[in-house]
This record gives sequence, structure tokens and C-alpha cells, in this order.
Amino acid sequence: MRCAHRLGHRREISTSSARGLPHRHFVDGRMVASRFAADVPRTLNRSVRMHGRCRSAAWTAVVATAATAWSDGARAQSINGNEWRYSVTPYMWLSGLEGDIGVGRVSSHVDLSPSDLLRKLKFGVMGAGEARRGPYVLALDGIYAKLGAERALAILGDTGLLELTQREAIIQPQGGYTIGDGTWSVDFLLGMRYWNLGTGLDVDRTRRPSNSRSMTKQWVDATGGFKFHWTPIEKVRFVAAGDGGGGGSKGTWQAYSSLGYDPWTRWTLGLAYRVLSVNYDQSDFLFDTRTKGFIAEASYRTW
Repeated sequence: MRCAHRLGHRREISTSSARGLPHRHFVDGRMVASRFAADVPRTLNRSVRMHGRCRSAAWTAVVATAATAWSDGARAQSINGNEWRYSVTPYMWLSGLEGDIGVGRVSSHVDLSPSDLLRKLKFGVMGAGEARRGPYVLALDGIYAKLGAERALAILGDTGLLELTQREAIIQPQGGYTIGDGTWSVDFLLGMRYWNLGTGLDVDRTRRPSNSRSMTKQWVDATGGFKFHWTPIEKVRFVAAGDGGGGGSKGTWQAYSSLGYDPWTRWTLGLAYRVLSVNYDQSDFLFDTRTKGFIAEASYRTW
């Protein structure tokens, strides 16, 4: 009876692994899972959640890539598109004037600061504009200013009072071709610079009769140059430009650079510095000067 009882008794052994792992029961040599069966749904849920997170991350990466591609494509289209795009830039040039000015036998070296010219400025208007279609660009820059009298010394070796009255109109149309993308681009430009200057000089020497001279001259210089655009970060724009040429004058050149910020869509406010040089010396009229100073500008564009 005791042997029969031992043969009929089922041996049950319980084992467990490290903490947190399911217990396994061996009954008559067979392993039976107790907690393992209960943990299966929990493990499947974790796997499903992890798979969902991976799919979400993948979709996020796809959307970000597509947005970047669309942005780059939009920038490229802004340069290579076939629609006309326009910009208008009124500006104020706080310039000084340095060089030699002469009318007939009366001439003088002048060195006027921006504040000197601003005090004697009677009227002035300045502005620039661009029209773009695909890689092609048309540009126009214009200045009109009228100055009152100003003083200078050491005229023709004498000391006296020089009264300078000047009216100037400068118009520069250009056309060119653009290479680059939305981050950077270069305009290669050909054009001309039209000058119309009316200058009056009056030297009133002590105990001598007044020696007043005035003359109006106009001429055209052919020009060639470039304009570099760079957007290092969003809403910040850097521009550098230069040109040179001649024809009506012995030579003319200019250099320009600006840093701008986009406070609103399609608007850029900027601060620039410009130097404009010309050497005209013909028919008793001398205008060999450098006009230079800071520019405050506001630009509106249609793209």
C-alpha cells in the first residue's frame, strides 16, 4: 500500500528565476507556466505601443523632410519661376561730399560732412526698384537732390568765402542675369549711369569783385557690376554690390553693402553704406568727387 501510494503521488517542484520573472512549476516532469501565461498580453501590449511610437517617429521624419524639400523648392521657384516679381526701396542717404569742384576758372577742394549737406539740403528724393522674372532682372536706381550754399576755404590759393549751389540728378538703369538659390544668389549686371549736374560757385574775395560761375552738365557712363544676396538665417539679409565704368566721364565706380531684417512678411528694414565716385573734367567743368555715407532703407517686395 505504501509503494502504491508513492507510485500514485505526483511530484510538484517549483522554481523561480531572478526577481520579476515568472515562476515555473514542474508537475510529473512537465513544466507548467503560471504567471507566464498572464504576462503574455502585457508583453504584446508593450510591443504594440513601441511599434506605434516607431511609426509616429517615422511619419514625423517624413513630414519634416517633405517640409524642408518644399521650402527649398519654393526658394528655388522664387528665382527660377516665370512670374514677374517686384520690389520697391525708398531710402535716405546721409552722405558727405569730398573732392574737387570747378566751374570755369573758379574751382575748389570741398570736404563736406553729412551734417553739412543735411543742413543745406533743400529737397531730395531717392529710391530703387527691381523687376525679376526667372533668372532675369531689371533694376533702376534714382537720386535727385538740391543743395543751398555752403562754405569752403583755400580757393585758388586765396582765402575767401565759397558759396556752392548744386542740383544733381543721377539715374542708373541696369539689366542682368541671376545665378544661385534662395539662400544665396549673384546678379551680373550691365547698365548705364546718367548724370545731370547744375553747379554754381561764387567766390567773394575781400575787397575784390565777386567772381560767380555756374554751369549745367549732363553725361552718360556705361557700367558693369554685380550684386550679391545672402540669407544666412531666416529674416536676415545681407547684400553687397559694386560696379564701375566710364564714357562721358573719365571714370566712375561705386560700392555698396547692407544688412537687413524682415520685421513683417515682404518687408525688409536695412542699414547700408555706399560710396559713389566720379571724375568728370571737360569743357571748363570739373566734378571729381566721392559721395559716401550711411543709408537707411525700407524695401517692399511682392514675393
